Amino acid sequence: MSETTTTPAMAQFMAAKRQHPDALLFFRMGDFYELFHEDAKLAAKAIGLTLTSRSKGEDAVPMAGVPVRSVDTYLKKLVEAGFKVAICEQMQDPREAKGVVERQVVRVVTPGTLTEDSLLEGKRANFLAAVAGTGRGRCGIAWVELSTGQFLVSECPGDRLADELERIDPAEVLVAEGSELAAAIGEGRACTTARPRFEFEAENATRALCEFFAVGSLGSFGLDECELAMCAAGALIRYLQATQLAALPHVRRIERFRPEQVMLLDRATRQSLELVETMRGSEGGARGASLLSVIDRTCTPMGARALRERLLAPLVDREAIVRRLDAVEALLADPSALGDLRTELSDVLDLQRLTARASCGRAHARDLVALRQSLLRLPAVVACLDRITRPPALEALYAGFDVLADVADDIGRTLVDDPPLPVKEGGLIRRGHNAELDELHDLAQDGVQWMARFQAREIERTGIQNLKVGFNRVFGYYIELTHAGSKGVTLPPDYHRKQTTKNAERYVTDELKAFENKVLRAEERSKALEYELFVALRERVAAATARLLDTATRVAELDVFAGLAALAQERGYRKPLVDDSRVLQIKDGRHPVLEATHAAGTFVANDTDLDPPRRTLALLTGPNMAGKSTYIRQNALIVLLAQIGSFVPAASARIGVVDRVFTRVGSADDISRGASTFMVEMVETANILHHATPRSLVILDEVGRGTSTFDGLALAWAIAEDLHDRIGCRALFATHYHQLTDLAGPGKGVVNQRVAVREWGEEIVFLHRIEDGSTDRSYGLHVARLAGIPRPVIERARAVLARLEEGDERVAGALAATAAQKPPRRQQTLFEPPREKLLKEIAKTDPNALTPLQALQKVAEWAAIARES
Repeated sequence: MSETTTTPAMAQFMAAKRQHPDALLFFRMGDFYELFHEDAKLAAKAIGLTLTSRSKGEDAVPMAGVPVRSVDTYLKKLVEAGFKVAICEQMQDPREAKGVVERQVVRVVTPGTLTEDSLLEGKRANFLAAVAGTGRGRCGIAWVELSTGQFLVSECPGDRLADELERIDPAEVLVAEGSELAAAIGEGRACTTARPRFEFEAENATRALCEFFAVGSLGSFGLDECELAMCAAGALIRYLQATQLAALPHVRRIERFRPEQVMLLDRATRQSLELVETMRGSEGGARGASLLSVIDRTCTPMGARALRERLLAPLVDREAIVRRLDAVEALLADPSALGDLRTELSDVLDLQRLTARASCGRAHARDLVALRQSLLRLPAVVACLDRITRPPALEALYAGFDVLADVADDIGRTLVDDPPLPVKEGGLIRRGHNAELDELHDLAQDGVQWMARFQAREIERTGIQNLKVGFNRVFGYYIELTHAGSKGVTLPPDYHRKQTTKNAERYVTDELKAFENKVLRAEERSKALEYELFVALRERVAAATARLLDTATRVAELDVFAGLAALAQERGYRKPLVDDSRVLQIKDGRHPVLEATHAAGTFVANDTDLDPPRRTLALLTGPNMAGKSTYIRQNALIVLLAQIGSFVPAASARIGVVDRVFTRVGSADDISRGASTFMVEMVETANILHHATPRSLVILDEVGRGTSTFDGLALAWAIAEDLHDRIGCRALFATHYHQLTDLAGPGKGVVNQRVAVREWGEEIVFLHRIEDGSTDRSYGLHVARLAGIPRPVIERARAVLARLEEGDERVAGALAATAAQKPPRRQQTLFEPPREKLLKEIAKTDPNALTPLQALQKVAEWAAIARES
């Protein structure tokens, strides 16, 4: 579009677009948000909008639009597609505008700054994070949940950054332009946004934080020794100010997350134990279930988010763990109070996100009514706590529990029970709240009766029986007379023709016009007054933000405790004994996920006994499909459950606090990272050997299987020795290398265990029971038969196995003859290595070039080589 033909509205669009060049601009025009130029093309291609054009020829402007009433649907699609969206709103009523309507960008929507319920998962936080540092030394991390106001900071070594970000699971991560940290962020769901480097500088970050929180220094937040975290936090605040373009009073303080107080779980451990997502990337469902999905009995969205955070950061302080366990025990001891408490909590909505929207001025009337309905349940929640004996953790929640009765009463006195969604169209305010508004409503009500009286009078006055009084937004009030009904009738002189239609004439009178002015002014005034009263109420609610968020946090914690108590009640979990020893003793332990997803009574419980130095490393042998992996995983999950403060699936458990749980369980080629199965296995094992301590729990499954037999066995042996001899941590090592059982012996902390199997001829039965002792068989042929391998293949494998077990040196030749049409596999085995030197010599000899004497000499050389090998 040329400069000379640019309309005032398009000039507004261009100015707003220059301010936000990296975002799609949603430009409000009446009931639609319009996109123009490249924005329209990108959005149309990304989410299937209809692309049209404004004007024709050289002045054609591509455009696309979305209805205001359904904007959230389109925002969600665009944000998920990786776009940022700038919302440019009309800032005045078009009827009052002199010239072009005033517009301005009020917000930029990005993956990490979503606040609408329709765009968020209720049970999952939506974090925006920022990272500062070089990646070689320490790194600072800051993260905020804009929909709740939660704001945390931490520091970690550079090699822990990817793991920490995966634990936080942000939707968006801010990094300095050109920063090498972008590569360390990992392959999570987060998108990366580059920001100017100066925003991450300490001086600028400090100034930004002090201005935002209106403080003279950051000492009260405990950031004096966390300069990198402060740099990240300052950059994050600058980004929020640039995108939200409004005050954020619900972001009230920064909390320092202390990694030393929680168990650090690396990416491999979280994934292999399927804590919050299954290997298939789902939090539950028919294809599998995560640990979180089977233990979550919370009633509120706040509680669900708090439980998720607990599971990803279990405690390592024994006293704190015991306080949580005592709280669960107290609720479980009174089933009646527990049931009533959960009933009340089930009617509490998302207090955190409702409060955040109110404090930011984005809540509508239905949000405030929902907030009131939730607050009305709180006195009953407190009454349930009154009925039980409260240990310290519950007493801390109970003491000072603010039910915010004044806020609930204020909302109830002001708003009707079922207000409409629009806040500027009236119908929000309860009758009796405001005298002036009541008078305006009475006038409107009287107007309906006045209209009826006026119409009856005019019918009598004119004698026209089909005379009607009507209204439309264009012409206002009018008297309508059909052509047929008024034919030949002399109209009163005060009837002034207003409009002619196909079948009727429309008139106004001075009396009707005066009434119209009075009613319309009253209607407009009543709508404006209702909006003023609503905004004032929302501001009063926002003034209680600190109280509301404090109560929301208490409700979330209480919901977690009640949910864990309900879980224990439902599944028969028992309270573990958690102490400062290094014992791991579990009686009749069960896998929490498999037990929950299988038929009742089908899961086989097993004991665990690790007690360094007497029993430090358990080597577990047995066939595939017999339950080795299930057993070692269930022990790790039981430890994690205990240390988040949950009862555990066992008859009894004594657990010495574990500082870290490490797993090396299963793997697949990681093509995206350019790593093979074996490389992934070795990297993860190296991480364990570098970071495990005597207080750690290590779970290993089939380490070494990704390479040749000799290499794998040697590595598995050395790894087991290092875990036992140098580190001395509790470890469970499942393996098919039966030779490792030789590590056990008198005076050693290595114990052999096996999965019990019963044989009847060619049939085997897996008992899924773990017992002390070793096995020298893997039952691989039995498993292959159960899997459906053809019987001739099984019989051939059985014959080959028999010869291998007898040490038949001719078997290699027999196997080679059998597979003559297949390329030979060049891999060493535990049995006789191939005579490669002899084969090479024969292969490079040309018989046609030898004399008879030379041929005899060659045969003698080959015989010597054969004797040497």
